[in-house]
Amino acid sequence: MKKLLFLIPGVCALCGAGCAGFSKQPIFTEIIGEEAEPVKIVKTARMENNAVQMFFSGTAEFLSAEIFIPETGETQTCSAERTDIPDDFADSEGQSCKADAYTAFTLTPTTPIGIGAPFVLRGSVSDTKHSVLDFALPFEGANTRPAKLRITEIRPLYSSKPKSEFIEFIVMERGNLSGITITNVGDKQNPHYQFPVAEVSAGETIVYHWRSVEEGIRDETTAKIISGGTQSCPAARDFWGPYTSIPKRNANVILIKAGVNGDIQDAILYCTEKEFAKRGAAPAWNDEALVQAAEAAVASGVWRDGAVLKSAVIAPITASKSLVRDAKAGVNKAGSWTLRDSKQVTMGKPY
Repeated sequence: MKKLLFLIPGVCALCGAGCAGFSKQPIFTEIIGEEAEPVKIVKTARMENNAVQMFFSGTAEFLSAEIFIPETGETQTCSAERTDIPDDFADSEGQSCKADAYTAFTLTPTTPIGIGAPFVLRGSVSDTKHSVLDFALPFEGANTRPAKLRITEIRPLYSSKPKSEFIEFIVMERGNLSGITITNVGDKQNPHYQFPVAEVSAGETIVYHWRSVEEGIRDETTAKIISGGTQSCPAARDFWGPYTSIPKRNANVILIKAGVNGDIQDAILYCTEKEFAKRGAAPAWNDEALVQAAEAAVASGVWRDGAVLKSAVIAPITASKSLVRDAKAGVNKAGSWTLRDSKQVTMGKPY
């Protein structure tokens, strides 16, 4: 008995937050087969070395596996090694599972895969009843050399078009921006951002514009690309968020991570004076996600004040003003940031 499953681009119900590195997530559609409980994929995760962990329900055995590179049409070999399942194993939906009811493998490419390069892991597995599952899972090459960024200026509140919110960075360590994530914790709609593949050098200035509201704007993924738009910065590399509007956040935590689940590179905690006063004698974040993010920033060492709201940058922030970091400050804390009015904003010119 054979189950044939074909890949259709779309949203995958099989893979949750653990599916790091997907370029497009798949839908599997059953074409033929008899009634049975065949082996199923319950979770996948791409590792930092481009190895992929696959978890199957029941007992699975690999029949074949290979890496397909769509850009060149080439195929590469990969090894498949059985992996122990931890006792606290959870599926892609976070549900706890009995380890002995699953089988896990680690599939490792034998040839290096370029940063951000699309690749497809495809192959076949069988179960004890000899049912066969064919699969094709798309990923992107891991960023093995992430650049390190430091926030130098931020205008976090909504402004008038074509002006918009921005975050300015200086590159502390050369590398690639691929997958580096701006996590806007306070926004319930999660307008986060992941940088595309782009090699950057130490000392370069990066400006992320939160919204795209003009024609002619381009991500400056190479130094030769010049973006249009009145808000583009001649002395910096411009990148543009895909949003046309985002809600104003008067109290927020912004984290810069080397990937969705990567190390925290930098952070800023801020609150407008008006909002801080409105929260009374015992001001608090009033949001568990913000509490956790603030605590993570402190635990990582990138934010040296406390995690409570009063340790954030408290300033009369408005849509036309920005917070700027003191270049001479040795640590990142509330006292390292000052407010600039609209005439003093220096987007694209660090410090």
